[in-house]
Amino acid sequence: MNIIFNLFNQILSSIFNFTGDWGISIIFLTILVRIILVPFSIKQKSEMYNQQRISQKIQDIKSKYKNNEKRIKEETVKYEQQLAKSTLGCLVTFIQLPILFTLYNVVMKMPVQVGTIILPWVSSIKLCDSYYIVPIIYGLISICPQLITNLDYFKVLKEVKLSKTSLIITSIFSILITIKAPIALGLYFITTSLFTLFEEIGYRLYIKKFSVVSSNS
Repeated sequence: MNIIFNLFNQILSSIFNFTGDWGISIIFLTILVRIILVPFSIKQKSEMYNQQRISQKIQDIKSKYKNNEKRIKEETVKYEQQLAKSTLGCLVTFIQLPILFTLYNVVMKMPVQVGTIILPWVSSIKLCDSYYIVPIIYGLISICPQLITNLDYFKVLKEVKLSKTSLIITSIFSILITIKAPIALGLYFITTSLFTLFEEIGYRLYIKKFSVVSSNS
């Protein structure tokens, strides 16, 4: 962990020497981390997409042979085996955990109280936001990647629309985990959510285009 800490500290300091602002430096560091994780994220999204596609095929088979249990088992067994092989799950989330802990340690061990030009009401990014602006912003932005699944233009399969309750719970949870956290982590969370949003949009547009090309060929 010390190696990761020293690496992050050095990278963050180098970015600060370029930007002159710790808040902006954390945003750039977050973007750098997310770019490095893009291959893992795309792999995870592809696996989730395949899972949804296979699940949809299984449902179609069950509807087609609803009066023939034997035929359903014969037709779905290979698809169920493919679903069982899924291993990635929340890989990107787990990879980010040590990064998050390291960033927290780097920020908390800064020798001085440091502010940021992008949050002028904040005296130090080591403190929580007493005005709750950062947690509220994160609470709103955190649901954006999920919201686009409710937009017909971005749908790639017969996806079930997320309920308002699910979105509200996600938003409230996001606020709760940042309300007492250092503002530096709030910046990390917000930047990560925005990156995830654009990554999700890009991936869905690619899948839609790929599906159209495949159907026309």
